[in-house]
Amino acid sequence: MKRRSFIGAVLTALALASPAAAGTDWPKGPVRLVVPSKAGGGTDVMGRIFADYLQRAIGRPVAVINQPGGGGTVGYEMVRTAVPDGQTLLFMHTSLMIHAHTGRYPHPVSDFTPIAMAQIYPSQVYAVGADAPWNTLSDFVEDARANPGKLTVGVSLGGTTHFMAGMIEQSAGIKLKMVEASAEVDKVAAIQGGHIDMGNLGARSAQQFVSQGKMKVISLIDPVPNPDFPEFTPALQQGLDMSWQTPLILFGPAGMDPAVVEAINAATRGMVEDPAILESHEKMGNSYAYKSVEETQALVAEEDARIKNLATTLDITAN
Repeated sequence: MKRRSFIGAVLTALALASPAAAGTDWPKGPVRLVVPSKAGGGTDVMGRIFADYLQRAIGRPVAVINQPGGGGTVGYEMVRTAVPDGQTLLFMHTSLMIHAHTGRYPHPVSDFTPIAMAQIYPSQVYAVGADAPWNTLSDFVEDARANPGKLTVGVSLGGTTHFMAGMIEQSAGIKLKMVEASAEVDKVAAIQGGHIDMGNLGARSAQQFVSQGKMKVISLIDPVPNPDFPEFTPALQQGLDMSWQTPLILFGPAGMDPAVVEAINAATRGMVEDPAILESHEKMGNSYAYKSVEETQALVAEEDARIKNLATTLDITAN
């Protein structure tokens, strides 16, 4: 009886975990996961980790399709115009909304179906030169307030980091000078060379530079302290209404069957306990928190509203 009960429990768990339990025939075959970035970059690496997990979870091939053309917009179109059957999915972060609100992509996020949280980008920090006069982001803001438009911040103009710096401007009521510095390596070199006053980079990389005496971290950009980086204080704890995390979201085309959306979302639930995923988080410093379809769509709506507001503040809207 014990053996029968055990087998029955296992079969029940498998049935509940299976997308077919939602009353759909998804997946009907191989799934295409479109990643709108070059192979080898951070988004691509995390996309492949996710694809590997999803393939194991659903028992069907999941092919990563790198499509960086047009700054990612070609990849967006591949998914937006795909048959809304869940066989073609988009793995992307808030750049989708940023591109829409700045006019680089002529379709709003409402032309897609948010399905699930996929991962969260590794923690970021704001750093300055080792001999800079600021020890906290509050110090930097006070200096910027006294010297409007003088202090420089390395950003990808019109991109996510531009919006992050814009949030500091908006929350603190200051004016910064935005300087183009897209790649992390470019920002690190510019900070250490004294060419820019401040820039963002990954917290794990920053730890190494700080220990070598090559720069100072003045703020963690996460909304709450990160136990992996206890030495870095969030901006919110410094009295500044500024935080930014970059969730990677799984999108499909608009018009998807809600049952298929729920089935795909259910397939992601096991990531919270998957050994391979947990190991990747440890190595990369990223994280994952399961969200239901409703929670995912609420998150996307909140991010979209925030980005729209910032685009207006920065005067880089599509209109």
